[in-house]
Amino acid sequence: MRDVSGSRGVAPSSGEPKRLLMIAEKFPPFNQSGSARPFYFAKYLPEFGYVPQVLASTLLAADERDPALLLELPAAVHVQRTPRLLSPLVARLRAATRRNTEQVPARSSKRTTTTSHDRRFAAAKWANDAVGYLGWWSHWELDWAALATLGGAWQARRERPQLIWASGPHFRNFVVASRLGTWLRLPLVIDLRDPWTYGSLWRPRTDRSAHAERAFATHVLSRAARIVFTSPLTLEAMHQRFPELARERLVTITNGFDDTPVEPLRDVPADQCLFRYIGMLNERRQPDVLIRAFARASADPEFRARAVLEFIGNAGGHEQKALLAPGSNVRFLGHVARAESLRYMFGSDVNILLQTISEGQDVISGKAFDYLHARKPILGIVDESGGDAWLLRDTGAGTLAPWHDEAAIERELRAAFARWKSGGGRLQVPDVSRYGRRAQAAQLAALFDELV
Repeated sequence: MRDVSGSRGVAPSSGEPKRLLMIAEKFPPFNQSGSARPFYFAKYLPEFGYVPQVLASTLLAADERDPALLLELPAAVHVQRTPRLLSPLVARLRAATRRNTEQVPARSSKRTTTTSHDRRFAAAKWANDAVGYLGWWSHWELDWAALATLGGAWQARRERPQLIWASGPHFRNFVVASRLGTWLRLPLVIDLRDPWTYGSLWRPRTDRSAHAERAFATHVLSRAARIVFTSPLTLEAMHQRFPELARERLVTITNGFDDTPVEPLRDVPADQCLFRYIGMLNERRQPDVLIRAFARASADPEFRARAVLEFIGNAGGHEQKALLAPGSNVRFLGHVARAESLRYMFGSDVNILLQTISEGQDVISGKAFDYLHARKPILGIVDESGGDAWLLRDTGAGTLAPWHDEAAIERELRAAFARWKSGGGRLQVPDVSRYGRRAQAAQLAALFDELV
């Protein structure tokens, strides 16, 4: 195992550039947290001798996007997009499956012999399992991967790459990359932003699809020349699950921040302490415990009058939970473009990391590195043994409260407010330049040099 996250990188390349086939389905203008990592590698790798040819998908009408991002790419970087064919159909199929499941009759508690009722139940269950597996397989193979594989092969015929790099999730990126690597006989580098086969994103619909995806994972990870993890904790957890992987092929290159000037954006007076959470909310990341703790802290009249809590980003239907803190200054501002979200981070007095899941906590949030760039105090409402906590301890960039402990969160909110009043509103963080996107592109280029 090697951890290169602290490397200072290598000098920019001055020789003939090498071509890299980069597989990243949700590449910008997709505006998602997972889109940033491949985007910034594509932006900076040409400085170190590797010109990416990106294989991505087209966008659907509902996809959040930020077209301005593409203006930052070097002219030599080409993005080829292949369509997603079945996404609308799969959504309808899943809705039909849910309706069928709801209509399956309940078993009798007095069952004594096999009846036609039991046979109908078994048939309905088998049908639902089959439909669930078909939906999974269609999403993996037919929706995008099949056309992407053909598109990648066509692109390679026109401009043959020296190696292939793929980032996931979605993990079907890796299946496309593995097949192209085999066909083209090229080294394959897998970039795991999140755990595979466990964690909060591991939600197989059926036992059959779980077995198939584990088989994919075993095959792809065994095929890869290098496997890059964004957290040393994830590296260890994955190695425990796949002990056959040679440790010398496992590398850590964390996420990072783009070290460019940012103009702070602040919409409250300077005499109010502004707490902000910037990012998505969903069923895995819920604001309830934070809002309740903020309401408890607001029992102090000064805190109530001078503290503001803002949520910036897609709230996933959680907007009404501002009512959990009646009379407190809690508000939801909705989705914004990435450049604007950075301005909000720089305009905060305290930036909040929030992870309300009990599994897969070894991951380090990509947003945490943007918070480091802002150099404002960070309050981590996370698992104290997880990746976010590891980063905050490693950098000294903030304080921690267990995500399930409302009283502890209240204490940390009050403590952050007290530090703000005393003038401790800017961090004296040690040198974090190793987390800059350009430095990390240099680390990745050095790893490519070992293979090409």
